Amino acid sequence: MNDSSPYLGNRLARRGTDRRGFLCGAGALAAGLLLPLPARAEGIHQLRGDVRVNGQRIDNSAKIKAGDHVVTTATGFVVFAIGRDAFMLRERSELRLDANAGNPLLIDGLRLLTGALGAVFGKRAIGGARIIAPTVTAGIRGTGVYLETRGEGTYFCTCYGTVALAANANERDRETVTTTRHNNPRLILNTPRDGQLFVPAAFETHTDAEMDMLEKCVDRRAPWIAK
Repeated sequence: MNDSSPYLGNRLARRGTDRRGFLCGAGALAAGLLLPLPARAEGIHQLRGDVRVNGQRIDNSAKIKAGDHVVTTATGFVVFAIGRDAFMLRERSELRLDANAGNPLLIDGLRLLTGALGAVFGKRAIGGARIIAPTVTAGIRGTGVYLETRGEGTYFCTCYGTVALAANANERDRETVTTTRHNNPRLILNTPRDGQLFVPAAFETHTDAEMDMLEKCVDRRAPWIAK
């Protein structure tokens, strides 16, 4: 049995670099949900190592968009924004981004095939986004989440907001999680343990600072930051 994260071992060594690199510029955004984001909010906010989009290695000038296939190697790491959503993809990860049929600036769905993903989503007037991981499908709207693929399943932390989770092994096995600050991380297993596909997990391998960094990329702040 191995529920441990492959990202635990290098977490402390990377912390100093991340803390300096995670300072995203946030442009001034006029009031109103329908106004466009500042131009600098879109695109790459941090890039390190070998990151490939649709098979091509990218640099800081790239714009990752809905419909793209993003892969990070053992040295790769990227933070990027699309519309009102922002994402952090750790090393050794593979992510597919599905576009919203009505608005190509919006992400309709994400498929984390392997690795680790942090994500924050702006509120949508209609519908929500969906994340599909190896063992769980999550319906989300205006929230922040962090997830990892692991040997026995998928680690999923609803960092704040409400998320509807359904186990891929049995979609009747569902949970709705509402949290304010990483209150209820879960491990969604490949196969049941003592009859359960959802088991409690620890808050680990991501931080308050990382989630607030993602929100700042799209000119917001995490809900625990004093207004």
